[in-house]
Amino acid sequence: MRRGALAIPCVLVVVAALASAQTPDAVDPLLAAHDTDPLELAHVVDRVGDDAILARLAPETPIAVRALAVAAAPRLHVPEAALASLAEIAAGRDPDLAPRAASALLTIARALDERSLDARESDRASLVPVRVRLAQLVADETARADVRRAAGLADAALADLGIVASE
Repeated sequence: MRRGALAIPCVLVVVAALASAQTPDAVDPLLAAHDTDPLELAHVVDRVGDDAILARLAPETPIAVRALAVAAAPRLHVPEAALASLAEIAAGRDPDLAPRAASALLTIARALDERSLDARESDRASLVPVRVRLAQLVADETARADVRRAAGLADAALADLGIVASE
């Protein structure tokens, strides 16, 4: 009898521990978003933070999560932080992700202005490599025409901010 009384609490502790443990298949907050509605994505960005979205732009991220991170990038509190990653994704050969990244890149570049960069104390020098990468993408004749066009327009928007491309 004494043995059974001890076994029940041990089983309950193990079950509680397993229930509270996060499984590796836990749903990513971006996938939990109902759709790619800008307001919904802005809520997700507010919930998980800029760093979490930026981390999801990495190549090792599952493609569905990465695609939603690309869509969420313009909603970041510091959207210019995503420009380098978006430029790399746009330069890639994924037929769905590259144009989405180019579009997000253009949206962010066009939305930037002197006042917002100053308010966020953004380092304009960190955007120089982005301009260099965009120039490379524009010159890449193997890249999709729509991606090259978006990259050229984003590059021009950054140039209008006084960000000088140098190699």
